[in-house]
Amino acid sequence: MRLVFLIFVLALLPPIAFAEESEEMPDTIYLALTPQFTVNLLGNKQYLRASIQLQLTDEATKTAIQENNPAIRHALIVLLSNNNVEDISNTSGKLDLQRRAVEVLNNTLKKHANKSGVDAVFFTEFVSQ
Repeated sequence: MRLVFLIFVLALLPPIAFAEESEEMPDTIYLALTPQFTVNLLGNKQYLRASIQLQLTDEATKTAIQENNPAIRHALIVLLSNNNVEDISNTSGKLDLQRRAVEVLNNTLKKHANKSGVDAVFFTEFVSQ
């Protein structure tokens, strides 16, 4: 009777319970760019204040960003300031800016450190007016 019960219980267990352990996912690396960015936007007396965190592929990318901080910040300031407040006030505008920031950062890293590795840009504070 115990054997029948054991077979019944094993049959109900999900297949994942018997799967071998898979490779661990690598730790996600985040880097806050400080201080926050405050830039004038295109138009009349409009500005953007943004706090930015980067998601990186590895520690080498983090080191490259820290070593090339002036070039990284300059690239982001140019990108951020080249927008109208209307263009970045809606979700699609913010997502487009986020995508362009990843491109700009990876291009800047390639130029200055012969490396890329920025997976994502996150705006953790975003105030425009």
